[in-house]
Amino acid sequence: MSFEKLLMSLPGHTECACLPLCVDCQNRVDDCVSGRTARSEDMKANFGKKEGEYSRLVSKSSNKLLNSLWERKQIPEEGWTEHTLDLFLSWLSSHDTNNRVDMIPVGAGEREGRVLTPLVQRLHSNLTHGIGRSGNLLEIQPKALGSSMLACLSNEFGKHALHLLGLHSVKSCIVVPLCTGMSLSLCMTSWRRRRPKAKYVVWLRIDQKSSLKSIYHAGFEPIIVEPTRDRDALITDVETVNRIVEQRGEEILCVMTTTSCFSPRSPDNIEAISAICAAHDVPHLVNNAYGLQSEETIRKIAAANECGRVDAFVQSLDKNFQVPVGGALIAAFKQNHIQSIAQAYPGRASSVPSRDLVLTLLYQGQTAFLEPFSKQKQMFLKMRRKLNSFAENIGECVYDVPENEISLAMTLSTIPPAKQTLFGSVLFARGITGARVVTSSQSKTTIEGCEFVNFGSHSAEQHGGYLNIACSIGMTEHELEELFTRLTSSYAKFVRQLAKGGDERGGSSGTRRLPINESFDMEND
Repeated sequence: MSFEKLLMSLPGHTECACLPLCVDCQNRVDDCVSGRTARSEDMKANFGKKEGEYSRLVSKSSNKLLNSLWERKQIPEEGWTEHTLDLFLSWLSSHDTNNRVDMIPVGAGEREGRVLTPLVQRLHSNLTHGIGRSGNLLEIQPKALGSSMLACLSNEFGKHALHLLGLHSVKSCIVVPLCTGMSLSLCMTSWRRRRPKAKYVVWLRIDQKSSLKSIYHAGFEPIIVEPTRDRDALITDVETVNRIVEQRGEEILCVMTTTSCFSPRSPDNIEAISAICAAHDVPHLVNNAYGLQSEETIRKIAAANECGRVDAFVQSLDKNFQVPVGGALIAAFKQNHIQSIAQAYPGRASSVPSRDLVLTLLYQGQTAFLEPFSKQKQMFLKMRRKLNSFAENIGECVYDVPENEISLAMTLSTIPPAKQTLFGSVLFARGITGARVVTSSQSKTTIEGCEFVNFGSHSAEQHGGYLNIACSIGMTEHELEELFTRLTSSYAKFVRQLAKGGDERGGSSGTRRLPINESFDMEND
């Protein structure tokens, strides 16, 4: 309090127009100051044994919570508050040498946790050393004990999460600061010494560039196996895979299968492929990018391990755990498989993906972690009902791909092939992100020297064009309702404009003229 405010607060004081103060006012000021000092001393005296015990109890309970987490290394049953998460990060960072409070460290190396910008330092919660040591992601960094603890917790949390989802036989996991494709490449790189004569990877065609590029990045070439048609679904050509593995033998590094894909592509028959790989002693790598969201995929991975071999399976952190892009979880049913992969990583790694996964799972707790996966199943069934209803109303149909529990595909026969891509652009302009229109084409697309006919369709087979939408984890009821509201209005307006354009030219636009009921039953029973 300023001297003027103190003076004005004196009881019965009337403003003095000049300084120094009169004797009476000066006495009052002295009495006020001495009174406040006495009250401060009284407050300190009031902190007795009871308050001291409470303070020790608070400190003890916080330490107990953090130490219990470290001892168990499992996702807690109940989620933690944001305040507790802040406490947790401070606790971890205090273990790194650059954050010690009992001494001022002197860094005499090339990398001592120095961060110039305070904002960047706060964004990383002072955990600046990264994880791993000397090119092994599982080694402890002595001067970054807190960061190493964080990496350990992320690996154990990842394993616990897989157990909760039903993959109880998983023995080891590792979180890597890499996208799914680079993680696949890391796995293949780690197997090079095991199979020195290997030149090829048997790749079951999936029209997503990252998995194909991962093979070339690891220094191998793909042997591409096209899917076969089973009614609406594109399925695994098991016989061709078996023949290639039998003929090539030691030249095959591994077989790469995919469990999460855009309809009408069906998840690969990984049970049959794992049996083939076990019979011929060939590694089996599963691209499980967003497959953790599907109960059927979880069942297939567990069954594949039981009937054959799965050397590693890779899943994206952002697609399955709702964290920012930049990390993946590599899992295996044998401990030594993960150890060899960790040793193949060249250098130290960022701890950000590990941090984000741990904080998310701590915030959720076990119950809240499982809820979105259960919700996704319900939402997918509802999305499929709504899409079937919408398709029937406009004279289209939805591909029947029973094993694909994430992605759906609807035909676009009522839109001319030349206008289908434009329709996809209209949907994007209306704020429908993630939906994609796939057109059929005889043209060839070259990727890393490989030519693909009809790339994007997972097959060279020609079709009439279709629309893909997916129900991923985290999608809400509101989003689903809004999706079909916008899809319905966008389609109706689009075909009207096509028909109008055809009428103005004095002929047919090539679009089938259909009665569009814009108010059809969106609830779908």
